Amino acid sequence: MNRKGIRPIHCLILLPLLLVGCWDRQELNHLAIISALGIEQAQDGKITVFTQEINPRTLKGGGMGATSEGGGGGKTLLRSETGETVPDALFKLQKKVGRRLFWGHTMLVVFGERAVRQGIQPQIDFLIRHPQMRLRANVFISEDPGAILGIQAPVESTAARTIRNMVDLRRRKAMDINQLAQMMAGDAQTAIIPYIQPVDKTIPYIHGSAILKKGKWVGKLNQEITEGVLWHRNEMKNGVISLKIPEGRRDIGIRVVNSQVDMIPKIEQGEWRMTVRIHAEDDIEVNETDLSMRNPRFVRMVEEAAEKEIYTLAQKMLQKVQHDLKADILGFAETFHRRYPREWEQVKDRWDQVFPRVKVKVQVKVDVERVGMTNRPAGLPMEKVKKK
Repeated sequence: MNRKGIRPIHCLILLPLLLVGCWDRQELNHLAIISALGIEQAQDGKITVFTQEINPRTLKGGGMGATSEGGGGGKTLLRSETGETVPDALFKLQKKVGRRLFWGHTMLVVFGERAVRQGIQPQIDFLIRHPQMRLRANVFISEDPGAILGIQAPVESTAARTIRNMVDLRRRKAMDINQLAQMMAGDAQTAIIPYIQPVDKTIPYIHGSAILKKGKWVGKLNQEITEGVLWHRNEMKNGVISLKIPEGRRDIGIRVVNSQVDMIPKIEQGEWRMTVRIHAEDDIEVNETDLSMRNPRFVRMVEEAAEKEIYTLAQKMLQKVQHDLKADILGFAETFHRRYPREWEQVKDRWDQVFPRVKVKVQVKVDVERVGMTNRPAGLPMEKVKKK
């Protein structure tokens, strides 16, 4: 046989090797798609896990993007199991589920308050190591993770999707698994995580934040103090502030459309100082006064009232975070480390004692960018509008 005839034979022999198919395929109808994971510590010290599983019976054709059928059953299924560790509990749970647990679509991890008080470093280690777990999954803390994952969302497909949308609408920077691990291993070893609780059986609500130090619970911040922290962390991108204007004797509502925060560290004669400069751009959304915003003096009056409001909030926040909780969730440690690396090496092991003594100076500048579609108060007769 000549060489020209051998070449086609070789091709026919080698061709089947390229047609191996999807050897590692995972059929959708063999998977239990987990949209959210809850982790809590049981009363006996063991770990309880909760999973929010997409209910395949409510999906036409079993696809993730399919619409809900009119049949009975919720959109998601809540399962739970207890074990010595998270892997142990999930292994036991897998034995009870007829499908393989699949984590590729997990968008939410909710830690229980009891688990956080005991420390969640081992659980974070598991989430980071798991080959299927999405490191971009958002992290929350709740008093009852099972109640959060058991919510049957009335509009969205899952409660996890509802919570994700709530974070996006607030334009608040969400905390994901990877970011949490980095903050826990950072200079200050602290983290701030949104605290979530159910309003009723169908509505989850983000209310305040939980503070962690070295992976353990330190305290909880209400919504007002949380907003103060967001200002300092340069994460306040959207918010509404109601202002009392003395001359107008009523309220003016402004919306924060943009903000920028600069932190300037300084060490002088052994004293550690931090200057925090906050610059906000706002729009006037409602004017209940009789003041015309055509007058620059009245606009400046609004800006000064907003500056005072933000400054007061910053002082309340510093009292709570710096002096009461003594937890540096403001990024001071990283800022000093970058600017003064030698001095930082001397105090890094006792930063918990140094942080409360840092002298903080807050400077606020507010600019009203837009006053809306009208300068004068709508619906008020011209003769009653104060122009000067």
